Amino acid sequence: MEQPFFPDLVRTMGAQGFREVAGAAQAIPDADLVLKRQTWNTNRAIVVVGLPKVPVDFAGYIQRLRRSVAFRCGFFPILWGIGIQVVIVAPGLAESGIDPSQHVARVDNQWAIVQSVFLVDPVAQAYLVGRTWGQFVTGPYQEAIAGVLARSFPAQGL
Repeated sequence: MEQPFFPDLVRTMGAQGFREVAGAAQAIPDADLVLKRQTWNTNRAIVVVGLPKVPVDFAGYIQRLRRSVAFRCGFFPILWGIGIQVVIVAPGLAESGIDPSQHVARVDNQWAIVQSVFLVDPVAQAYLVGRTWGQFVTGPYQEAIAGVLARSFPAQGL
């Protein structure tokens, strides 16, 4: 389901070299938008999923999503990994007690890692973010995503 912040996200991240991945939303379960930035030395993706409710097994859901995005967005194990920024939009996230920082990568496995998780509750009009280490390359992208969400959901901190 398209979210009101999509045009702003596509425009903002497009200025940083991200492009929409054609057909990815159909290939990745629950994905509403997938953006990718691939250069000779970096491979990054942003996936936005809209869910009718918070998944019961949130950690398992994040892992399945990570795998789907990695395979669709062109990682090559060991030689060329991918860093993924996850945005989950679901009513009830404000009351869920989920800590997004518990669902980001702890180590770089040179495969596919979740570098940030943004939880957005459209009912509460709030969002929360958790980030992993290594912000030198990815930090500006995460800040840009947070900026888009701040313009659409003024209350940070679920």
